[in-house]
Amino acid sequence: MQIEADKVSVDGPHGVLLEPTSLSLESGEVTVVAGVPGAGHTALSLVLSGRMAPHRGRVLVDGQPNNKRLRRITALVDVPEVCDPDEVLPLKTVVGEELAIAQLPAGRTGVTHWLHEHDADELRNTRIEHLSGEFRIEMLTEIAARRPGIEALVMCCPDRYGTTYDQAVSVAQAAAAEGVAVCLQLTSPTVRSHEGLIWIGGVPA
Repeated sequence: MQIEADKVSVDGPHGVLLEPTSLSLESGEVTVVAGVPGAGHTALSLVLSGRMAPHRGRVLVDGQPNNKRLRRITALVDVPEVCDPDEVLPLKTVVGEELAIAQLPAGRTGVTHWLHEHDADELRNTRIEHLSGEFRIEMLTEIAARRPGIEALVMCCPDRYGTTYDQAVSVAQAAAAEGVAVCLQLTSPTVRSHEGLIWIGGVPA
């Protein structure tokens, strides 16, 4: 499966939200996209998943424009103000909500089993805001990838809560190893020393 974004851009009420950006996502691979913190990342996440139509450019899935299919096969992970968990919720509640979305056992027994499997029993009542960035993105990514029919994941800026470049890439690669295409969006301060990245707007910020 391939998702191609060709010079997609999005306008906002006060100017451009997403500068023209091109990228390609492939099953089993990780594509890292960098850009300054801000609305451009959220807009790109929504465009890549078929939840927002770009004002310019186009998104193709296997060579065809098909937003309905994009929405069906793409899961958004922790996109700010779209699907990020409420920071004051305890881990057990967020895990239950995510399991329910994935159509997995999400009652007390299902949540307890998931926490035990991930050596997180002692964290069940810990608020999301107090979890390590690495654990948070691992949890959200892993469960999102188990949703029925998901072929692509869009992970939005896990570095905003302290996840390092290496940690984020490791989580993305683990998901891609299961066969899904992964878009990992990071902010420019996190990736400044790394080369060969795709940049929002086409140029390093």
